[in-house]
Amino acid sequence: MERLLFVLNLILILSGCCWFNNDEGPEQKVFDLKSLEVLSATDRFGWELLKAVNEETKPGENVIISSLSVAQALGMTTNGAAGETLEQMLEVLDFGEVATMNEAFRNVRDVLSMTDPKVEIEVANSVWYLESLPAKQSFKDTVEAYYDAVFKGVDFSDSDKAKEMINGWVDEKTRGKIPTIIDQISDQQYMFLVNAVYFLGKWKYQFDETATINDNFYLSDGSAIEVPMMNMKQTFPYYSDNALRAVRLPYGNGSFNMILIQPLEDVDVDQLIENMDVGKWEAIVNNMHEQNIALFLPRFEVACKYELNAALKNMGMELPFSALQANFSNMIDAQVYISEVNHKTYLKVDEEGTEAAAVTSVGMELTSVSPESTVTMKFDRPFFFAITEKNSGAVLFSGKIENPLE
Repeated sequence: MERLLFVLNLILILSGCCWFNNDEGPEQKVFDLKSLEVLSATDRFGWELLKAVNEETKPGENVIISSLSVAQALGMTTNGAAGETLEQMLEVLDFGEVATMNEAFRNVRDVLSMTDPKVEIEVANSVWYLESLPAKQSFKDTVEAYYDAVFKGVDFSDSDKAKEMINGWVDEKTRGKIPTIIDQISDQQYMFLVNAVYFLGKWKYQFDETATINDNFYLSDGSAIEVPMMNMKQTFPYYSDNALRAVRLPYGNGSFNMILIQPLEDVDVDQLIENMDVGKWEAIVNNMHEQNIALFLPRFEVACKYELNAALKNMGMELPFSALQANFSNMIDAQVYISEVNHKTYLKVDEEGTEAAAVTSVGMELTSVSPESTVTMKFDRPFFFAITEKNSGAVLFSGKIENPLE
């Protein structure tokens, strides 16, 4: 299936959505200015991450990311960084000050959970650390307070039990859509910082399942496959220019939306991704107008998995991954570094609505300080020798031993 560009910003990336007060409940919360600024930064970070991931993906493969999930996981991790490592993480994440980021992320989670009573959304965080080497109390307090994170000591030497514990949490938070995020635990494992995002939204205007038909879907290489094609006629917000056409499909009360973007025939989807940035995205979402649309959308279910190390390094986040140079002294008084950033996503779109999940795991390892190696030297064959004077360097005797018994 051709890369599904319309899922790139979905609800998980959060850009372009129109947020409203929910007047159906007594408890109301709205995004404060700082939260909006962080969301904007997450959007900018998300576009760059998307481009980096897309460049690494094989032609013809689906690409689905959740920059919200990645940003939350790295946001927790950033609280443990110091010095140039901290500066580099903040620059790549485009967040500004750590304190502002923390407060905004807390506000974001609170607001998202109350935006639309017809949409189920959860953003959950957890930290799993080596129980014999606890993190600093200040780091623990911050992550618990601002990220509402489960903070639990684990015996990583029992890797099967540790994986079962962490993956069990992931499975629960994604409602079984992403059963695992941790495949292996190294001997030097110190911590996993994990974020999970789950979304379940019904279309405001649902497709008639009986109207779904099998139809052709043309791949990037020009070949065709047969897919279940949903369809409806409805008035939606619409945008078009000389490179693309876009339509916005609302969920629930309209607070959450899916924006579908279709490149024109002379533009491929990779070009569209490469040219997309915050300015282009805002031009699309801010210039939509109501339009009668005969909409045809394939029904699909897709799962993706990425290791984001290379992508984040290419974006400029190199020091956090350096075993010798990373500085996470605000986390622990030991040399630790980011060993891996794993990201999994799931997306199902059908006549009723959309179910989506994402998990991001930031793995931290202790830098291995190897003891001096024991070198075995067994002179069991002819050898050379020299007797020298240390200060002058004079060689007093030299020669070789061919036969010690002769």
